[in-house]
Amino acid sequence: MSSFVRVGRGLVRRAAINELASVDAVIFDCDGVLIDVRGSYDRAVLESVRVVMEGAFGMELPDTALDARHLYLLRKTGGFNNDLDAAWVIALWLFTGVEELAIRELGERLEAVMSRRPKNPRQLFDAVVSSAPDRSFPRKMLRVNPVPLEVLLERAPRSGRAHMTRDDVESVLRVQAQDRGIFAEYESFKDFLGRGRTYGLDLLETVFDDLYYGRDAVRAVFGTGPYFDFGEGLYRNEVPMVDGAVLLRLEELIGSGRMGMVTGRDSVTTWEVLNDLRAFFREGACVFIADELRRGGPETLMKPSPYGLLKSAAALGPRSSPLYVGNSAEDLHSARYAESYGLKTLFAAVVGLHPDPEDATRDFIANGADVIVGDVAELVKVLEKVKVRGL
Repeated sequence: MSSFVRVGRGLVRRAAINELASVDAVIFDCDGVLIDVRGSYDRAVLESVRVVMEGAFGMELPDTALDARHLYLLRKTGGFNNDLDAAWVIALWLFTGVEELAIRELGERLEAVMSRRPKNPRQLFDAVVSSAPDRSFPRKMLRVNPVPLEVLLERAPRSGRAHMTRDDVESVLRVQAQDRGIFAEYESFKDFLGRGRTYGLDLLETVFDDLYYGRDAVRAVFGTGPYFDFGEGLYRNEVPMVDGAVLLRLEELIGSGRMGMVTGRDSVTTWEVLNDLRAFFREGACVFIADELRRGGPETLMKPSPYGLLKSAAALGPRSSPLYVGNSAEDLHSARYAESYGLKTLFAAVVGLHPDPEDATRDFIANGADVIVGDVAELVKVLEKVKVRGL
């Protein structure tokens, strides 16, 4: 902590104070920074896993088997900016802990269903559900006792960089399945979930998107669906975490048209939630990775790739001194990876919505964040202090 100075309620790395005073552009992550997604994306991860697990086994998943802590453990690794990847890994992790009798029975059912080659995720799901031997209510409770996720993450390799990928984690789960003698069933369950990230083709992706977007928005985004009718999308639970007065003051500090955004989500729901706040952002400096992937972009564009940050910074001008504002390890890694491409950017961590803000603060200090604040309003106060009043 001696390397940091407290500015208001925020923390600033002493070595970054002079650079922070020169910041003339701010690039935001979105989820957990500009928009509160605890009731949308976070919930969609957990509910999509519950839907496919309970549908597959025909039994109820205990509440204790699945909670937000598992999601945040994955996000701390720096490689799970795509929430579908987190859902996929959590589902496979839970599968490795299911009692053997249930796994053997499911393996036989999946083999029979897959041989009929269902045409779409809904047909696949319905076929597996209808093949369950006991669909009475109340349903039996599924016995799940996987190796603790934090233990598996400690065993996982990293693909030569600071962050961990879903393939790194899945390699450990594969070993776990082999050790239990359930490898064939594990591979069948992966086929059931879907191994890719294509809506209307891969089951888990389709369930996740139908939960998040809902029946109307999913058609606007994908041009098809829904395959599962969960009613209105969870994204309607989202609310902005910042107001116009805060962004107006930031604009006064850095200049008009000097705000960008880099997010893994799509533009449709982002602008719907932010509404009038859209006017503060230079649209050419707003990068929506989900949109680019749906237009055929490679998955290597996803954070922690610095692609979005480099694109946004270029749109703000070659001589910009940007501050990147995020809330996750992959955001921090993106900022640091960008340096190898010639973009020097400071990083501000927003920790207010983390399940344990103090733990998140310690992690960001250890990993080299330049500023740590609770929310964007606190960040603007820090910038005002550094740029206008001086320390």
